[in-house]
Amino acid sequence: MRRFLYIALNIIFIAISFYIYSCASPGGGVDIKNDPIKPAAEIKEGTVDPANNAITISREGITVTVEHWSRARLDRKYTTADTRSPFFYLETWPQSLQSEVFHVTIKNETPRSVTLNVKETTFNDERKYVYVPTTLDDIRYKFVQKSYMDLKTKNGLELATQILLLEKLGPSATISAGKTIDGFLSFFPPSSQAEKVWLIVTLEREPETPTAIPKKEVFRFDFRQDLVLRTMQPPTKR
Repeated sequence: MRRFLYIALNIIFIAISFYIYSCASPGGGVDIKNDPIKPAAEIKEGTVDPANNAITISREGITVTVEHWSRARLDRKYTTADTRSPFFYLETWPQSLQSEVFHVTIKNETPRSVTLNVKETTFNDERKYVYVPTTLDDIRYKFVQKSYMDLKTKNGLELATQILLLEKLGPSATISAGKTIDGFLSFFPPSSQAEKVWLIVTLEREPETPTAIPKKEVFRFDFRQDLVLRTMQPPTKR
């Protein structure tokens, strides 16, 4: 009997270890196969990195890379013993207090600066919902609303100043010539019934003369939402 119990326990241990190993990946520790939002099967522009499902589009000296981070991956990366992820939420919280998060890298290899047009940078779904990036104040508000403003949350808000793209860019939202900047853009989640979702990143090139109009560059990143995987995770409540 003891031998049988010993073998059974070892089998369970090996199975658990294999599962943890299979789910582990750099930069968050969660298998991207379980991410409910993945690049669309066909993208009109750019390339997809199969290692992390990041989409990269390059255009005349500007390169933008977008990578979706699932809720589980964010919690695993940023929620610790003394810090609560700034993107944390419970499934019982309303949609206005939840997050859909993308890591965005903007590389400016042009001789002039480029500016992120925040108002025209949006997350969209086929149900015709359009979302603008949430700010640090929005993130702080959700924790205040839910009475989660403890030391762990305050540490998470401090972390947010270091990892949110809008915070790193500052009020000017400008990327200087020859510079690269990266960070997270957070939005409200899409409809749990929408299969097609996409992120629009709008940049403006500095004009050659002060009186000229900045040239807009609109980068579109097409994703699909796996409705089965989404229901396995807590769906958005509307």
